[in-house]
Amino acid sequence: MKEPLYRRLLLISGSFLVFCLLYYGSAYLGDSFQHRYRLYFDWERNIPLVPEAAFVYMSATLMFLPIFRKLPTAAQLWPLSLTLAAEQLLAGICFYLLPLEDGFPTGPVPTGLSGAMWRLAGTVAMRHNYLPSLHVALATTAAMVYARAVGRPSWPMNVWAAAIALSTLLIHQHHVADVIAGFLLAQLGVRLLYDRLAAQPVV
Repeated sequence: MKEPLYRRLLLISGSFLVFCLLYYGSAYLGDSFQHRYRLYFDWERNIPLVPEAAFVYMSATLMFLPIFRKLPTAAQLWPLSLTLAAEQLLAGICFYLLPLEDGFPTGPVPTGLSGAMWRLAGTVAMRHNYLPSLHVALATTAAMVYARAVGRPSWPMNVWAAAIALSTLLIHQHHVADVIAGFLLAQLGVRLLYDRLAAQPVV
């Protein structure tokens, strides 16, 4: 018998709720810090602002739709939900303990549709949640878990994840250190947590 869709939706909704609590909670706490650490190179300030990249940036959550089809039961999605929650918890702790400054120069506000998407991305990203980049972590996690679900690496998913990582730089939401930390967070979460949970017998 096919499993009811609502069970899988509850798991995904639970992961999203954890994300909101940790992500926006840590941003709220970050407002109380007066000191910010610098963790970027001077040459990063020369990275051009490409507001059109915000469309790629905002597509990160869509990467989980193919996984949703490949893991059709709540029992199969459970390891992914726990892994995402653990990654978000660790990221929230980093946001709180290591508040970073934004090194990108201010300039004219982009206009048009791409400018509106760029402003929306800035609203979603918050002001202090820099290292690690959760967009990079979630996109990398999605690509890695999808590869495990289909039994082979997926170039479309890998390219999509790489494009999202690049977009975080092009819309001036993250620096290189944030991107690297997000990639490492995904590696840690998938290899140390997801793989162990997914290997357990499905009841």
